Amino acid sequence: MEKVALIELGISSVKLVLARVNTDQSFIVYDRLLEPLKIAKDVERDGFIKPTQIAETIKILKMYRQLCDSEGITRTLAYATYSIREAKNQKSFIEELEMVSGFKFRVLSPQEEGSGIYTGVINSLDVPKAVIVYLDETTTQLIQYSRRNILQQEIIPFGTSTLAELFLDNGATPEAQSKVMSEFFIKQLSSVSWLSSVEAEFQYVGVGAAFESLGVLSRRGKKYPLDLAHNYRLNCDDFNNVYDAVKVLDMDKRTKLKGISQNSAYELVSGLSIISALFKHLQVKDLTISIHGMSDGVLYNYAIPTTNEKPISDLLGYSLETINTFYPSPRSNTRHIYELCLVLFRQLKVLHKLSRHYVRPLKIAAYLYDSGARIGFSGSKKAAYSVVLNSQIFGASHRDIVLGAFIASAQNADDFSVSEWVRYKDLLLEEDLDAFRKLAAIVRIADGLDRTQQSHIKDIVCDVLGDSVIMKTITEADVAFEIRCAATAGLDFKKAYNKNLELL
Repeated sequence: MEKVALIELGISSVKLVLARVNTDQSFIVYDRLLEPLKIAKDVERDGFIKPTQIAETIKILKMYRQLCDSEGITRTLAYATYSIREAKNQKSFIEELEMVSGFKFRVLSPQEEGSGIYTGVINSLDVPKAVIVYLDETTTQLIQYSRRNILQQEIIPFGTSTLAELFLDNGATPEAQSKVMSEFFIKQLSSVSWLSSVEAEFQYVGVGAAFESLGVLSRRGKKYPLDLAHNYRLNCDDFNNVYDAVKVLDMDKRTKLKGISQNSAYELVSGLSIISALFKHLQVKDLTISIHGMSDGVLYNYAIPTTNEKPISDLLGYSLETINTFYPSPRSNTRHIYELCLVLFRQLKVLHKLSRHYVRPLKIAAYLYDSGARIGFSGSKKAAYSVVLNSQIFGASHRDIVLGAFIASAQNADDFSVSEWVRYKDLLLEEDLDAFRKLAAIVRIADGLDRTQQSHIKDIVCDVLGDSVIMKTITEADVAFEIRCAATAGLDFKKAYNKNLELL
């Protein structure tokens, strides 16, 4: 296993990402640090990075070097974003940083940075066609993609900081300032010709601190039951609820908003004003927030070289395999359990009548069914509920993750907590309760059928005869023990399917 550090030097911050990279091309980020910089204001003023900011950057990199050395980092990937190119003394600046810190920086082109953002998004969200809006302090990047290809890319030279510098503190009320900034940015969007021809099937993905702050405020306002920032979706009404509440606040009140740092508070209104322009001008109906961007894209390209050419095909499967690789539980047969679950799901289709959408929560539960055992055997199924909800699972919606958590934790039907289910009433559908019971029974049967972890059962044939379902196992081994274990799910199966279970 290799320990990799990624340093992203931007005009407003220095980010450090620490990751463990396995030989099977899986990786997991185990630490992230971000230190703010004020280079942007220097560059905006006269184009030169001042000695005080150079000294501050060196101080940060020295701290990062110390941490990397103590962590035993074996490979460092250091990048400077293309915004650094705007500085007239960027070459001498980078050379001084390299000499003092020992980190060798590569200054990215706009196209390379856009490609990194796209790679980070496409390999962490199941969104095949979208327009990515990456918003930082000085620029807004628009990247349209369709599955494996970037179709269009545009950089608007205005971001949260530049807009704030232009329009805030001009004596107008906060609401008036917000209106002017939004109208100004609509004009910038109007100059991007290809935006008017984006087809309806393309979704919108927001990346950057402004979108993350929006997500925090939206989830708090809605009392959203999950503390998951990535893949949080909000519609136009959700956005307007936040924007209408924030745009009237003065700076003092913005700094008191829960979940918003003091650094973010100053540029919060300008960021939301830009997003308001997106909703208005592009008639965006809903937006997905991604917390994974360029640094994650660089890691994907390094750990999985094929992502330089095409995204991961089975994002959910890769994500679940990665979790089990880095956080193993005593059971190592999760893939086979899922395969048996899939067979049962197909064989019992005539009874459960569930759409294929439910395969995703079924897959989550099958792979993480025994994840609670990482904590201990006693109460492991209940612990699995918390593990699923707090694992970094890609390729699944928040609803899928919640359903997967309930299914994974279901030892038997009597363990079901109505009060816990009610917590997610705004996220789950009415029909999900029936689906949960049927899928939980499938996972319990599949787990029993591979109790010895030998993968003896290669296939299952189900016949519905009267008030019974007869499951015939296809195997060349003695599976009496497995059948005995699977039969313990008979009562739950009866409650879910209204059929008796017989195993052969």
